Parts: sequence; C-alpha cells; structure tokens
Amino acid sequence: MTSLRVAHFSDTHVLSLEGVRARRFLNKRWTGAVNLALNRARHYRVEVFEALLEAVVAQAPDHVICTGDLVNLALEPEFVRVAGMLRGAFRPDQLTVVPGNHDAYARDAVVEGLFERYFGDFQPDDLGVAGPRYPVTRVLPGLLIVGLSTAIPTPVFMASGRLGAEQVEAMTAAFHADAATDRFRLLMLHHPLLPDPEQRLDVMRRLGDASALIGALRALGPRAPQLVVHGHNHAFKSQRLPGAAMPLVQVASASRFGGRHAAEFNVYVVQDGALTAIERHRHDPQTGRFVPRDPDGVALAQGA
Repeated sequence: MTSLRVAHFSDTHVLSLEGVRARRFLNKRWTGAVNLALNRARHYRVEVFEALLEAVVAQAPDHVICTGDLVNLALEPEFVRVAGMLRGAFRPDQLTVVPGNHDAYARDAVVEGLFERYFGDFQPDDLGVAGPRYPVTRVLPGLLIVGLSTAIPTPVFMASGRLGAEQVEAMTAAFHADAATDRFRLLMLHHPLLPDPEQRLDVMRRLGDASALIGALRALGPRAPQLVVHGHNHAFKSQRLPGAAMPLVQVASASRFGGRHAAEFNVYVVQDGALTAIERHRHDPQTGRFVPRDPDGVALAQGA
C-alpha cells in the first residue's frame, strides 16, 4: 500500500518593523497598523508559529505546503524574518508555498517582488507551465501539487483575490500533463472557492473570479484535483464542490493563540491515490504543544 502524508499550514501573519521608515505607511499599511495595535498583535504570535514549525517537522511528512499570508504588512523585514524561519525548518524540496493577500498587502511589495524574492526557492515549476511565475507545480513520487496565486494589491478594507484567465489556463494544462496521470492531484491557493456567510464582511474577502476557477475544475473531469486546500478565513472547514465529489479543505491560522480557532495545521493522509484521512493538529495554549484531532475536532492523542 502506497501512503503519503502532506502537512498544510497557512496565515502565519508574522510581523517585523525593524528598520522600517514611516514613509512605508503612506498607503494601505496605515489601516493594517491600526488593526495590529487594536487586535491582531494580541492574537497572532510568532512563538506559536515557531512551535508549529517544530510540530510539523516532528510529524516527518512526505511534503509540506503553505497557502500564504506568511507576513502581515508586506514589509521587507517581515519577509526576511519568515524566510529565516522556513529555511531553518525545511529544505527547498520539502516545502511548497503560494502567496496570500497579506503578502501583497501594498503595491510596492508586489512591484519589488518581495514574496518571490524571499520564497522563490519554495516555488518550483516542474511542469514548465508557469507564465511567468504562477502556477507553481511540483512533481513528487505519487503526488502532483499545483499552486495558484490569488494575491493582488487591494484598496483599503478589502482582502479579496483574483487569479486571471492566464493562470487558470495554465492550471488546466498542468492537470492534463502526463505527470498527473498516476499521481494524487492536489490544488493549493489562498482564498476559498466558495462564499462563507459566517465570515464577517465576506463580500470584501472573496476570490473575484472563483466562478471561472470552478468552471475550469469541473471541465477537467477525471483529470480534476482530488483535493483543494486553502487558508484565508482562519478556521478549519471541510466542504465539497457543489455537484462534485471534490473535497475543499480550509486550514486555520498557524499562529493564533487560544480562542475558538486556535492555531492548527492539517495533515492529509493519502493511501493508494485516495484521500483517506484529515488530521487536525491544534495548539494547546496551556502546554504549548500541538494535539492531533479528527476532522470534528476531537482529540486523538498527545502530539508533538
């Protein structure tokens, strides 16, 4: 029996203001700074993310994926800090990443290509379909990973995303490649495909061209991904694409301390080319450890 374990984390929101000049806040970042002061800095802690990285490494998965929002305000010191943390935990061939909206929080970060500059070695194009940067494609024994970028600069108070027709077409080509024939097919991106009525201000946080992506996935038929994973909304959720058997799994934030949606990472268990289990590993604020749970949140055993 062929078995694979793929670990997934997202939404780390690491902050660093070291050496940042005031002029960097003469844009959307001023609203982010206010949010940090009033809310986010209390809940999203780098020490929790550090513990998560240790727990993921202890699981010894076959591969690790991250679906974006690695940084908070898209400032270069943040990218430097997170890049050091990731390289301390993983080799480039062990981790695949795509950006989220916070990684493109301000236009200057996108123009300067900060995400790709610091995390590009975790973004291969094994199938040669990217144009010019996305989608990311990684071919592994028994596994094909296709990673999309939904990260775009947005106006104040918006956290939406967009793919663009070129990227959707390249994704289709990736899943039609020969490498997709005998491998488990996994699609990763930051934004959810479906609206979330439970999410406050959801209309301002959606993937703008989700309908185009959903149409392309349905058109793939038997070549469609067997699992779609994302982050963005900081809570675990398992759904299926309406009218299809395709699982859509959302992972919680990797750095949130305590509360209803404490930090988690998922482990997807694939056996003989089929998804057979989802393990949720949730942070315990009392012990600082990550405890494995089933998809319903019931603790299974003490973890790493």
